Amino acid sequence: METNISSNVSVVHSESSLHTGFINIAGASAVAVLILLTITGNGIVCASFYTFRDLRTICNYFIISLAISDISVAILGMPFWLILQLTDLANPKIVTGNLNLFWQCMDIFFGTASIMNLAAVSADRHVAITAPYTYPYIMTSSKALLVVSFAWVYAIVVSSLRLLDWSGGYQYFVFVASFFLPLFFMMAMYSRIYIVARGQARRIGRNTSFTIEVKAAKTIAVVIGAFIVCWAPFFVFGIAIIHTHDTSIFIYKCIKWLEYLNSCLNPVLYTCLNKSYRRSFRRLFRKWSGKLKRSRDDSVSAIGTLSRRLTLPRRSIFASQGATFSRSSKKESNTCNGENGRKLNRMGSRKSMKVSENGNDPMSPTFI
Repeated sequence: METNISSNVSVVHSESSLHTGFINIAGASAVAVLILLTITGNGIVCASFYTFRDLRTICNYFIISLAISDISVAILGMPFWLILQLTDLANPKIVTGNLNLFWQCMDIFFGTASIMNLAAVSADRHVAITAPYTYPYIMTSSKALLVVSFAWVYAIVVSSLRLLDWSGGYQYFVFVASFFLPLFFMMAMYSRIYIVARGQARRIGRNTSFTIEVKAAKTIAVVIGAFIVCWAPFFVFGIAIIHTHDTSIFIYKCIKWLEYLNSCLNPVLYTCLNKSYRRSFRRLFRKWSGKLKRSRDDSVSAIGTLSRRLTLPRRSIFASQGATFSRSSKKESNTCNGENGRKLNRMGSRKSMKVSENGNDPMSPTFI
């Protein structure tokens, strides 16, 4: 999320050219790896939701919306940060004007959408644990989609207000609208969840279905904790930069890294802490590996079939036709030789008859 902070950050290098030092190249390479990991991890979450019906629950509607917002951050936000890694934020000609404004709006939009989806998840878990018997009637699919739509519309409104002339007051507005209010809401939801879960566990014991709900709440709580660690420094920095203009660029880079790291961290937390996601991920990998193996076997079989056709094996149709042609040719030659032999015999008998008429022995050799 970018709120025009980079213009207030003190720049060590003033030349307007790309820096190809080791630190700059390493930073840009790390951002490229972060982009790939974010897209891959959140893409696997979306693929698991699409492939397996047991993951198509109401709670996972919000998690999928969160994954989509994180993928959008990787596609429309991080590439600009990758380019700026090579400039030390010193080149005003790389990302400026309308392009810089577009980056700021997209960063605010998808960052706020991610935060609001986390708040929606906490509200869903609160209803599931505090009212487990009436939860299917309270949180229906249509209501869940309505909550997701509200989260995205809220993010659009917050990011669109960036286009107005705030004279430095937009940082305060974003801090309240995109961080403080959602954080206060989530803390209230999870505090209530903890109190209700502890009371019910003491009264009725640990029921299996209720234990699953509590574990899901713990998972989302860890995700929100990671969100606080990753996002709080950025918003606090955004307020502090208004009053303190002499700020190290190194600190700004570290804070920006934490912001983008949250988009990559969410699917990792699902894999490590949520048993249903771990099982679904393993099933998905086995399914993909099976398809890859079958595709490889089909390719090898096709290549083998093609090679057998090209080498003309003994029992192929071409070889049988060749053998038939050879036998027919041999038969024709034998027929010709028989006819020629019979003609020679007839000629020899005629000569012997002529010799007998002249008084010679027909059995005597003709060369004596």
